[in-house]
Amino acid sequence: MNSPESGSIILVGVGGQGVLTAAEIVAQACLQEGYDVKKSEVHGMAQRGGSVVSHVRYAHNGSVAAPLPRPGTVNLIVGFELIEAVRALSWLTPKGQAVVNDVLLAPPSANRAQVPSKQYCLAKVKKHTQRIVVVDGEELAQQIGNIRTINTAIVGAAAALLPISWHTWREAMEQSVPAGTAEINWQAFELGYAKAARV
Repeated sequence: MNSPESGSIILVGVGGQGVLTAAEIVAQACLQEGYDVKKSEVHGMAQRGGSVVSHVRYAHNGSVAAPLPRPGTVNLIVGFELIEAVRALSWLTPKGQAVVNDVLLAPPSANRAQVPSKQYCLAKVKKHTQRIVVVDGEELAQQIGNIRTINTAIVGAAAALLPISWHTWREAMEQSVPAGTAEINWQAFELGYAKAARV
């Protein structure tokens, strides 16, 4: 992240990927670290694989004026799906960073010929970012033995790029995930963090 004093994050994916839970973890971590935080969500047909977008903005000095940033001012894209990550690029600063899940989920109504390839999407994100971390969230979740931890693995990778302390992430995780799942989600988070730290 360019500055530890303030920043804007956009989390994007499709319904069922746990984007809103991931955004809640990030927002809680920022709050517990003493930042003023604003979070906004936009989700259409989330239960049917529609786009899901959440913005998290944080600031230490002064308050966050509005929950939505201006296009071109976001520091970090967290993309749970590649097409949605490409769609979010207009929000990013020229020196922005991205964490993307290495998965492409075609919209249900899309014609096969209209769907870009993984390679195209990754190249597009790389072209518009200063740094990109590509994570195979499904592989990490399978290491844990629970496919429902993909989103927390991706959050773990994003955490390596954010100015939040380790113990704060743990507390935010415990407060944000369903009861009884904190430990397994934390294991996925650690795998994602380790992956990003090596990039």
